[in-house]
Amino acid sequence: MGRARHAPGARWARRARLCYLRAVPLPRLLALDLDGTLLGPGDRIAPEDHQAIGRALRAGIAVTIATGRITTGALPTAQALGLRGAMVVADGAVLADAVDGTALSQHSLHEGVVTELTHAMGGHALQPFWFLHDEIHGEHGSEAVAGYVRTWSPRLSLHAALKHSAAWERRHEVAIAIGVGLQAGVERTAEWLQKLHGDRVNVASFPLDREQRWAMMVRDRASDKAQGLARLCLREGLDASQVAVVGDWINDVPMFKWAGRSFAMGHSPDDVARHATERLTKTAKGVGGGVAEAIGRLLG
Repeated sequence: MGRARHAPGARWARRARLCYLRAVPLPRLLALDLDGTLLGPGDRIAPEDHQAIGRALRAGIAVTIATGRITTGALPTAQALGLRGAMVVADGAVLADAVDGTALSQHSLHEGVVTELTHAMGGHALQPFWFLHDEIHGEHGSEAVAGYVRTWSPRLSLHAALKHSAAWERRHEVAIAIGVGLQAGVERTAEWLQKLHGDRVNVASFPLDREQRWAMMVRDRASDKAQGLARLCLREGLDASQVAVVGDWINDVPMFKWAGRSFAMGHSPDDVARHATERLTKTAKGVGGGVAEAIGRLLG
């Protein structure tokens, strides 16, 4: 049986593709979002994604995590993958060691902002939560949303009042502050915060569940995934052109815009995916494989 023949156009297209792949160097660093990207239901990593990460490491690509989770929520995944070096957690506010979870650097909210914000949340009937790099603190009465908050970390402590707890002495370490309540209270608090400290913080408000609860999330302006990765790269002597990232949601947009190559998951909203250089077909919400697809493209 003779060898299959390809049309001249197909041969030229294949040759052009091979030339392109040879011309594009491999990234030095690959940063992976967790929820909705690497992790599926039950924090499961699809076997093909796990295997692909191993291939990337063997090809000389360092792999790290860039997640909204705090250190204790991200560390089990980093350890399961055998990662080394720094990882970006708390949406870029913290660089933490991927082996033991030690905080390497931190851009926390200003202590005065945390104090004023906590009082304002109480005044607008919001349940406050403080995300430190290693644990979360909230107040009694917020048990109904504790499950949602624990997606960032299983280490959650509830107190009668934050200002009368031992956590109060650590308010200078708060990486992210969250308030949960009715939409009107969230919007009033967010408006107050923007007027008073809009030059120092990033504020996002969004509906939380079917019970008509809303949440507001507050971070320091110097904290997003792009800025966290930039600080990591400064430590490692890399620049944005040497970094590839994979993510799926709004908080991944800064790193999509910043990195030399970026992949949006198949289920990413269009207004998120348009900021990435490439869109994947796979999703973490089904059987996974999105990270493997991205690594396959990187390795050609």
